[in-house]
This record gives sequence, C-alpha cells and structure tokens, in this order.
Amino acid sequence: MDLRERDTNDKGLIAMIGNDQKYGGLFVSYAAAATLVYYGTYIFNGWFFSSVKIAPYVSLIYLPAAVRMLFALVLGLPAAIGMALGTLLIIYTTQGAWTVVWYEAIPVSIISGFSPLVAVAVGVRWLRLPSDLRGLKPSHLMQFTLLGALCNSIPTNGFYWLAGNLDTPLPAMAQMFVGDVLGTLLVLWLASTVLKVLVPKKG
Repeated sequence: MDLRERDTNDKGLIAMIGNDQKYGGLFVSYAAAATLVYYGTYIFNGWFFSSVKIAPYVSLIYLPAAVRMLFALVLGLPAAIGMALGTLLIIYTTQGAWTVVWYEAIPVSIISGFSPLVAVAVGVRWLRLPSDLRGLKPSHLMQFTLLGALCNSIPTNGFYWLAGNLDTPLPAMAQMFVGDVLGTLLVLWLASTVLKVLVPKKG
C-alpha cells in the first residue's frame, strides 16, 4: 500500500468512526434508529431461532451480528452508541435480567456496540479493506464477518470470565463466534438473493 492509498483509507476510517459533518445533524436520529433496529432484530432472532438456542443468551444463529457490522460500516459512531444502548435495553428487558448489576451490564453493552467499529478499523487499517460498502467484494464481507465475530466474542466472554461468571471462557467464546458468523452470513445470503430477484442480470 503506497502513502496515497493509506491516506485515502485513513480518511475513510476517520469519516466512518466520527465526523459530525457526515451525519448532517442526524447523529441522534441515527443512534436512535440503531438502538431500535438492533433491539428489534434481537427480539425477532429470539423468537424465530428459539429452537437453535444453545445457551440462555447465545443462539447458534445470531442475526443482530449482521446488523452490528452493517451499521458500523454505514453509520460508524452513532451506530456504535445506538447498539450499545440497544444492548443495555436488551439486558434490562429480558426475563430475569434485572438481576444483572449495572457494572456488568454497561461494559458488556459498550463491547457489543463498539466491537464492530474495532473490527472495521482493523480491517481497513491492517487488511486494507474498503472503509464503506462501496467496492466490497464477497471476500471482504467474509473477512469483516470473521473480524466482527472475533471482536465481539473474545472481549465479551473474557469480561464475563474475569467477572467470575464463567469457569472457562473458551466454550462460550466458540459458541458466540459461531452464532455471530452464521447469523451474519445468513443475512448476507438473504440480501444477495433478494437483490438477484429484484435486479436480474441483463441479457
């Protein structure tokens, strides 16, 4: 990567993470939309994929993981804040979750909301991936999917382990990683299928 290409990627990354002019005064609206969409996707996932739940809060197919990555790529910082708030809302509206103490709920919410930004930053900076949806190839989407799953599953379960809620973090990390990857790939496959139907190839 030459200096001009690196400078272009860095500018794109800075714009993605936080540039008030980019949002045109809609920062709060975007954050609120991210909160509601993320929360709604979680509720739908819990209902539709209840049969593949492998732990109290872990599903073998986790659709919100796709929402996290897409919002991080499109909206950046307001999406991260919105998804952190959405995670907090999920924690305190889930049956029995009022037993969760705030000093555990807040760090987990921050990890959930901001881990996609970390994944995008790593992808753009070190793997030379595009900083937004334009120019993304299937291979790029796969790399972002794996990065997003890693950046979420490792710190989340690492925190739970340090807090004394897990005897060992590795099984939970693996379960969450698989759920995030399968959920993201399913959403991308559905989106690709819909686009093929709505926009058929010419000729």
